[in-house]
Amino acid sequence: MIDCFYEDEEDAEKNVSVMLDGEEHEISFIDPPTMPDTPNEETLDADAYIVVYSITDRISFEKAVDVLFKLRENGCTMNKAVILVGNKSDLVRSRAISADEAKSVACSYECKFIETSAAINHQVDELLVGVVTQIRLKTQQQLDLAAFSSNTGKEGRSLQKRMSLGGSSRKAKGILNKLLGKGRIKSQSCGNLHVL
Repeated sequence: MIDCFYEDEEDAEKNVSVMLDGEEHEISFIDPPTMPDTPNEETLDADAYIVVYSITDRISFEKAVDVLFKLRENGCTMNKAVILVGNKSDLVRSRAISADEAKSVACSYECKFIETSAAINHQVDELLVGVVTQIRLKTQQQLDLAAFSSNTGKEGRSLQKRMSLGGSSRKAKGILNKLLGKGRIKSQSCGNLHVL
């Protein structure tokens, strides 16, 4: 199940089949008109969140950013796929939000980003495949974390100790990478729906 937040007046549920790697996946889109201030059961049960805005409407983009903020505040994004979608990419002359601005927001909220056009079916299939891929990757990440956490042997404790000791050096390296312009790799991954 996927919660898809966008500006509309009615709740709707849509089902779509996606074939990926020889497996058929049934995606149920739940389209609440707004993001609740506190997560309800339907929101918490979602496997992914798709936050849609119009590239021609600054207000819809600001609302999308608010939704991303609420999702993060409520802890809904820690182990769920989140994709920021700029719709109406066919209306280039009316663009109010640049792809770079939206990608920057997506990166700051640690989510994915794609632009689509539902009207001309541009990148819609890529989005659907990306949703399934992100759900798979997030699920595998959670399984790997659980396996690591349950490893209570000497090797597991030793690895945990080494990882905690290396935390400050990783932070320093991250700062240097940003200063040297190497942070673009993360920016590029925000637009790649096939990696975490």
